[in-house]
Amino acid sequence: MKHAFTHQPKRAGVALAAAVALSALGTGTALAQTFSIADISINSVGFLECAFKETGLGAGASVNYTCGATDVGWLTQCFIRNRPVANIAPKLHVAHSADGLTTSRTLVATSRGTITSGILTAYPTAEEVPGEEPLCPEVEGVTITEEITAIRWCNASLVDTTNNIVGASEPELFLQMKRNGASNVPDCATLATLPTDI
Repeated sequence: MKHAFTHQPKRAGVALAAAVALSALGTGTALAQTFSIADISINSVGFLECAFKETGLGAGASVNYTCGATDVGWLTQCFIRNRPVANIAPKLHVAHSADGLTTSRTLVATSRGTITSGILTAYPTAEEVPGEEPLCPEVEGVTITEEITAIRWCNASLVDTTNNIVGASEPELFLQMKRNGASNVPDCATLATLPTDI
């Protein structure tokens, strides 16, 4: 009887060591969050688009993401039947991080510990100011539209703020939205110094 009991503490020690090892493995997996896909671009309507897949998360984990930029500048121009109106200069619009250039979303990981998604961040819409003349005049019998021709986003980033992981960053993104429209949006260094104009 004595002999049988002498192996019991050894077996318990081995079992305990195995449990600790498995626990450590589990912790390692939980801490191995990584973006296997992370891309920032401008979509066809000028919105900032962050597309990503993050792995190594706990099953059912709730994760907060931000997709945003520090500055954005875009040009609008008047058009008649898809042709720019020559005697009306394009207008530059500028916005900064304080104007709401970041979108936050909280998403839940699958049972495999992954989150695959996309987040859009819009440029702020210009508000009509009472008494301010619109860029494009109203002319009877003629349809004149104000359209965005080009846009530049600055210092864009995709961040998992729950685990403090940067998925992607882009110092500057530019898109010419109308081939026959104005494209001279200032560079990011200049945009950062300009006042908000929306």
